[in-house]
Amino acid sequence: MIFGALPFLYLLPLAGLPILFHLILKQKKRTVVFSTLMFFHRVDPKLNTRRRIREWLLLALRVLLIALILLALSRPTLRSAVGRGGKLSLVAVIDNSGSMSAGSTNGDLTKLECAKEGARKLLSSLEPDAEAAVVLLVEDSAVAIPESLSADRAGLLKCLDRINPTEATGAAHRALSRAFDLLHGSAAEGGVVHVFTDLQQAEWAESPKRLETRADRIRVSFHKIGTAPPAHANVAVTGVELPEQRILAGQPYQVGFSLRNTSDGPAEIRINSLDSRGERSTQNLSLQKQEIATARLPITVNEQGYHWLKAWIEGDGFAADNTAGIGLFCEGTGTVLFLGQPREFGMLPVALCPSGRGQLTGLVTEFTSSIDNAGWAWAQVAGPGAAGPHGPKPILLVTTWSRLAGVNQTEITQYVEGGGNLLVVPSLLPGSDAATAWLGAGLRTREAYQSGVRLAILSHEAPFWRQIEQGVGDIGAEPLAAYAFCPLDVPTGFTPLLGVGTKKVILAHKVLGQGHLFVSGLAFSPRWSTLPLSGLGVVMVQRIAVAGSSTDRAHVLPLVAGERPSGLPGESETQLLSLCGAALEWKGRAGEMPPFPRTGVYLATAGDQKCCISVRASPKEGEYRFVDGANVPALGSISHAVVPFDPQADYAQYHAGQARVRELYIPLLLLATLAALVEGLLGAARVHARGVFRAGPSSESLRGKGVHGTPYRLLRLWPLGRRV
Repeated sequence: MIFGALPFLYLLPLAGLPILFHLILKQKKRTVVFSTLMFFHRVDPKLNTRRRIREWLLLALRVLLIALILLALSRPTLRSAVGRGGKLSLVAVIDNSGSMSAGSTNGDLTKLECAKEGARKLLSSLEPDAEAAVVLLVEDSAVAIPESLSADRAGLLKCLDRINPTEATGAAHRALSRAFDLLHGSAAEGGVVHVFTDLQQAEWAESPKRLETRADRIRVSFHKIGTAPPAHANVAVTGVELPEQRILAGQPYQVGFSLRNTSDGPAEIRINSLDSRGERSTQNLSLQKQEIATARLPITVNEQGYHWLKAWIEGDGFAADNTAGIGLFCEGTGTVLFLGQPREFGMLPVALCPSGRGQLTGLVTEFTSSIDNAGWAWAQVAGPGAAGPHGPKPILLVTTWSRLAGVNQTEITQYVEGGGNLLVVPSLLPGSDAATAWLGAGLRTREAYQSGVRLAILSHEAPFWRQIEQGVGDIGAEPLAAYAFCPLDVPTGFTPLLGVGTKKVILAHKVLGQGHLFVSGLAFSPRWSTLPLSGLGVVMVQRIAVAGSSTDRAHVLPLVAGERPSGLPGESETQLLSLCGAALEWKGRAGEMPPFPRTGVYLATAGDQKCCISVRASPKEGEYRFVDGANVPALGSISHAVVPFDPQADYAQYHAGQARVRELYIPLLLLATLAALVEGLLGAARVHARGVFRAGPSSESLRGKGVHGTPYRLLRLWPLGRRV
C-alpha cells in the first residue's frame, strides 16, 4: 500500500475527536425532586437501553466517517497481487525499427542493443511465478515470439537474443494493442507495459487510435534511449522507378533510384548496384542539404523470367534507409508482326531486328499477308507474349495506311486495348497512296522537298521522349531532315511527337486501353528522311515496339519495409522464396502473409501464378526527430511515464510485489458517503424519539389535577422529578 498524500495519513488520529467530545460534554447525573412518580409507571424501561445503543452506533459512525475521509485524502494506491493466483503480468515492448540500429549515448552499444539489455534485466528481476511477454514494434517472422503470457523466463530471454535490426518503421498502435490484449487476458486482468525505444517521431508522434478504452488497469512506462548525433549527413532512398517500357532479353535498361538528403549539410555518397547476373556498378553523387535526386542504375537481362537488382548507398551517416531490392520481369524475345511485304516498310524491319534473331534488340520480325478472324481470336484475350494458335502474340503490329481497309479494325482495336502496340506508316509501294482513316486519324496529300526540311520534336515532355532521352541523352542535338512526308490529321486525344514545324504533324501517339497506337506520315526510308540513318531514328522505332509496361506491372509488386502485400488472392496457398536480400521462407494463405521487415526481392508462387515482391527501406527511419518531454502523443490520455534509459537501473522497483495498480480514492469516498448517510438516518430517529417522550401523554389520558385544578402534562412535570 502506497499513499500519494502522506500528510493526511498523519491526521488520522483526529478520527477520535467524537469520542473526546462525548467524554467532555457528557451530562452529569443530578437529583431532581418530584412530588410523585405515578406518571412514569407507564414508561417502558427498554427505551433507555435502546437510546444508549443508538448513541454508541452514532459515535462509531462519526469516527468511521472522519477516518474514511482522511484515508481518501491520503490517496492510497494498492500495488499488490490482486488477481487470481496473485501473479505479476508484464509486457516488454522492444522497438526494433530501423532507427534503433544507430548508435546510442550509452557507450559503443546501438540503441537496439540497449533495448535488449534493458528488457533482459527487466525480465531477470521478475519473481519466478510472474508472467511476462515480449512484443516487437516491427513484426518480424524470423523471431518466434510466444502468443501469450508465460512464466518461462529462459524462453523469453532466448527470444530477446533472436531480435535483429530491421529497415522498417514500427507500428506503435499495433504493438500497444497487442500488449494490452495480453494483459487483459491475464489472471490479474491488467498489469504493466515497459517500452524500450528512442521515441522517434515517425512511430510515436501520431495521435492514438482508440487505445484509451483498452488501457484500463494498465500502467505504461517508457525507457527512452538517447541517440548519438550522426557523424555524417544522411541520404535516404525514397523510391524506385522501373523502366516504363517492356523489358526484353539482351537490352540495356535503366532503373531510377530516388534519393533525398534529409540533413542540413551536404552529403558525398557512393551508389552501388548488383544484379542477378553478378554485374556491379558504382557511381558517386553529391547532394546539398534537403536536395532530391534520381540516380540511373544500368541493368541488362539475357533470358525470360524474374530478375533482381540490389542497390545501396555508402558514405552517409545512417545505414538502415540506404537499401532497395528491385524486382524485374523479362518477357524474353518480343515478336513484331508486319502486315504486308518487307519492301513496303523500307528499313523499318532492319532497325527493329538487325540480326533477324533478336540477339541485338530482343525483337524478332515476322511477316504476313493477311490476318483472318480465327487467327485473331486468341489476341483478344491473351496478354502480350502469350502463346496462341499462330504462335506468340506480337508486342507490335506494323501495317500501312493502305492495308487498313482490308483488316477488321474492331479486332485490331481489341488487340491494342488488350496491351498490344500498333504502328501505322505509309507504304513504299508505287500506287499505294490511298489511305483509310482510323480513329479519326488519317493522311493528307504527300509533300516532297528536294533539299529537305527540318524535323522538329513536338511535346518534348511526353513520356515517349523522356524514355528515349534517358538512353541517348539530348534528343535535340542531332539535326533531322525530311524529303517527303504526308501530314497527319490527328484529332483530340493524340499527342504530336514529330513534325515539320508545329503545324504539320508526321508522328503522333495515343494510349488506347492498355496498349499504344502510333500513326506516322513518314516512311522509314532514306528517300523520305534522314531518320533511318541516325541513331535517334533507330531508338525511336525500338521504343515504339516496347511501349507500355502492363506486363511488368502485373508481375512486380513494390513495397516499403514493414508493409504487408495486398492484391494477392487471399485464400490461395502461397509460397515465398527469397531471391536476394534477407532470407525469408514462408508458406500459407496469401491473406496471412507476414510483413517484410527488411529489404530484398521475394518470389511469391500461388499455383501457376507468380509475383515478384520488391522491398525497399523506409525513408522515415533516418530522420533525426524524437519526442521530447514527459508526454508521448501516441498514447493520448493513457497514463504513462517517460524515464531516461539507464543501463544500471534497478528494474525491480517497477514491479516488486505487485500485479497491477489500483487507486482506492473513489472506493473510500463511497464508503464515507455511506457512513454519513447511515449516521444521518440514526440521528433523525433519535430526535424523533426525544420529541415524543417530552410531549408525554395528553391531559385527557392522564386526567391528573394539580393544586390549582389544572391538568398536568409530562413535559411540565419533567423538571420536578429526578433523572432516571
